[in-house]
Amino acid sequence: MQNTLMNTLYNPAVRDLAWVIGAPSLLEPTEPPYQGRVVDDAWCSAQLQNRTSWLQALDRSPQPLHEFIAARPTRRLGHYFETLIIFWLSHSADTHILATNLQVQDELRTLGEYDLLFRDADNKVTHWEAAVKFYLQQEPVAEQRAFIGPGTRDRLDLKLDRVFQHQLLLGESTAGQQALPPAIRLDCARAFIKGYLFYHATSPADSSVQGISDKHLRGWWSRHTLDILPQTSSESRWAMLPRLSWLAPARLHAEAEVMTCEALNTRLDTHFSTSTDAVLLFEMQRSKTGIWEEISRGFVVCKTWPIIDTISHH
Repeated sequence: MQNTLMNTLYNPAVRDLAWVIGAPSLLEPTEPPYQGRVVDDAWCSAQLQNRTSWLQALDRSPQPLHEFIAARPTRRLGHYFETLIIFWLSHSADTHILATNLQVQDELRTLGEYDLLFRDADNKVTHWEAAVKFYLQQEPVAEQRAFIGPGTRDRLDLKLDRVFQHQLLLGESTAGQQALPPAIRLDCARAFIKGYLFYHATSPADSSVQGISDKHLRGWWSRHTLDILPQTSSESRWAMLPRLSWLAPARLHAEAEVMTCEALNTRLDTHFSTSTDAVLLFEMQRSKTGIWEEISRGFVVCKTWPIIDTISHH
């Protein structure tokens, strides 16, 4: 990720757009199951570099992006992520979007959907399966199955199995081919998967998980009242941000409401007295210009996490 570019962008939606383009993949594209099936970091970095002027102009006049997002209202981070991808590719001169969220049906049953179909610079018809995921390592083992969603209803190995063994193979099925627009033949299918993996605050982060990129974005997690929050600096403060603000590194204006550790603990006590939902925290530090910038992020979960629940793909 080109942090130098992110430092020049201030509009939150434009920062998210830059993050979507340039953030590292969760997956290692050279791993045998993923070879030739993952949108790799080198391509994304080149795209980000090529779109620098466009992003900076958009940062100065973000109305087109704001209107595009407003026309696709959602509370789901995955849908917001897809909206930003569509905006990016629809403003790329060498890309022509053919369909988005195109359902594949076999008689009355829905088999899946093509997240994104587009014709690329080489005139190839490409299917992208897009996902942004946040997983916590529930036990200190270097295996994909150890990473589960904060709500415990999602698991990394099951998600990837679904993507690579089902979603990316839709175009090879009869129903998948019949669902394509007229006269369109699929040339390739790729996974576009980004996000963060969170490691227990008191455990060493073993990031050598098979199939996972060494460059993946990291955070921490802790159990409320059982673990001490891993504060980077005594000068830092804390913020809780809405779900759609979880992509790009947080940046808040100088007068933004941020919390001391004491205020944060009071807020967490109140939250966990009535809820078992995990809370994502942003540790913020003042920059030289006075604004607040993210220096770490992590989930605080309830004392009994992971709550016994049926873990399944969704």
